Amino acid sequence: MPSLFKTRGECVGSELAALKSGSKSPHSKMTKFRILLAIIAASAVAFGLLRTKHESQRQTPGKLRIVSLAPNVTEILFALDLGDQIVGVTDRCNYPPAAKEIQQASGFGTPNVEKLLMLGPDMVIACGLEKPEFTEVLWQAGIRVVNVQPTGFMASFPELFDAVRQIGEATGRSTEANKLIADMQAELNAMAARVDRIDDTQRPRVFVELEESPLMTAGAGSFIDDLIRRAGGRNIAHEISTAYPRIDPEKVIAWNPDLILVAHSDHPGEAAERLARHIGWSDVAAVRDRRVIDDIDADLLFRPGPRLVDGVKALAARLHPTHLPSPFTPHAPRPTPHARLRVSE
Repeated sequence: MPSLFKTRGECVGSELAALKSGSKSPHSKMTKFRILLAIIAASAVAFGLLRTKHESQRQTPGKLRIVSLAPNVTEILFALDLGDQIVGVTDRCNYPPAAKEIQQASGFGTPNVEKLLMLGPDMVIACGLEKPEFTEVLWQAGIRVVNVQPTGFMASFPELFDAVRQIGEATGRSTEANKLIADMQAELNAMAARVDRIDDTQRPRVFVELEESPLMTAGAGSFIDDLIRRAGGRNIAHEISTAYPRIDPEKVIAWNPDLILVAHSDHPGEAAERLARHIGWSDVAAVRDRRVIDDIDADLLFRPGPRLVDGVKALAARLHPTHLPSPFTPHAPRPTPHARLRVSE
């Protein structure tokens, strides 16, 4: 399964990665890299002229042509009723269903510059995983770049709300953005009123397995840490200041969590057996008592977008089935009348 979490160093475009791998020396690397940037920059100017032609031929004045470079950004755009103005998405953008009908302009964290420029966008909404050179090329082409995740990830609901607000301002949908934020905050407040009544001694200690090998979890400063707390749990890795640290499996044995939340299971229900096969893990409380959750839609829990509130509700219901027995009502973006904006040839 593709990794849900990427570092800046891993998010290199396929073109640049191929160039680097073929270089024979640092000097050769830099020379070829600069040549490639020059070629792309020249292409950007040409595509800028094509984009101007696109604008003069538009049939619907005032509509933007937006490319989203992250799945959570795509969900936010649809929630702001901008689905018909999205002309390009990533290969990981799968919600709402209409997003899968939009042309894929890039991989997640590995944008294809030439393919993106061919779409003639007015605006590209980035997620902080892109190289600075990529942004520079877009600026030279006259394309506005809005980076809603400068650090490459979001750390909390307040940061998610900031991103929604920023996208709303950039697209002229501030009213819709503020309403979306208010609705999400109201749902979180309602959940807090119920979760706050749960005594600390009844809040399970949760370990999150983001990746199995190498073992990765969510520490303090991650939105997952915030989500677990709001759902009535205690993130066992909160003591680690790094947002997404790699840890030794022996550490999990020492922590002895009450519950394990798995982010990457392809076959829900099988994670408990897999974890029991780890050396020393069979005596871990969560594994021994079969308190392993791997069947909640990962996009609800690990994608910081409008549905993250649903993730809080779903997890809270599993952590505290006696206190929060009622099923949650999914909060989905409003469908837009058009799945996509046709790209002129």
